[in-house]
Amino acid sequence: MWPSAGASVIMPHIVLQRIGSISEDTVRIIKGIVEECYQRLEPHGVDLLDLLLFESSALMNAFYARERQGSGVMPETLSEQFSALHDAWKGTPRIGICLERMEDLPQPIAIGTLRHEVAHSVLHGSIEHYVFSITPPLLKASERFGISKESSFSILYALSIAVKDFEATRLLVEKEYVEDQLAYSRHVLTTSQDDLSVWRMAQGNSAAVALCAASRLKDAACTMAIEQVLQRSPVETLKKEFSYFPDRVLDSFLHVVEALPQHMTGDTLHNVGVAVRLFVEMFLEPVFSESFGQS
Repeated sequence: MWPSAGASVIMPHIVLQRIGSISEDTVRIIKGIVEECYQRLEPHGVDLLDLLLFESSALMNAFYARERQGSGVMPETLSEQFSALHDAWKGTPRIGICLERMEDLPQPIAIGTLRHEVAHSVLHGSIEHYVFSITPPLLKASERFGISKESSFSILYALSIAVKDFEATRLLVEKEYVEDQLAYSRHVLTTSQDDLSVWRMAQGNSAAVALCAASRLKDAACTMAIEQVLQRSPVETLKKEFSYFPDRVLDSFLHVVEALPQHMTGDTLHNVGVAVRLFVEMFLEPVFSESFGQS
């Protein structure tokens, strides 16, 4: 039950696990940021948080690799892309933090990253926010455009992250975490050499092109949420960042970007379904129909 107005709110019980050598000062700083964020995000229903601190990337990757082998459901790249991440595969909110990666980040980005994961635990702290089925529109489009079931699941996974990242950032900005979320959003939005390499390799493969676009929509989600709350258009910023896309791909991608925030009006499951429909109608069909001889 949500706390009533004016009621004292109990801080979530944090179950801390250290993997590797981690100082007490580091633990104190991280817990302080996390606890302050929970206080500002009240009211919420989080009463328990598993907090995993990893000394290195190798330890973090090995931990989640073992969990993948045991569960068979966790995405292959779950621990390898992020300095911090949230999941609820075991039914309760859990945040994993790689201190080696966090140390490479400027302080505003590092703090913004931690708060971003706390917001996920508030909004997406149960397993139903991590298990999605391919919707009929995506299934039909995948069959039309030669996209395998495995690739369709990867597209769905990227779009679900985009929705959840949008929701998390929107909550934080509404709670007046603006500067650190701007720093965080710019960080994840920045096109890397890996992004450019992946795009070059995707040419001529409809599934790979679609997955690139869905993954970059995930990268754009935080910027989209901030600009919606601040009542500004993100299009010019995103147009510059994604200028390596061909015109047809870029135009369709930006149509999704412009439409998505206005449709994020329900719960997460509803919003993911809407995001998939918009991606099919505004990206897959315009980009691939001509190539597959369809109008």
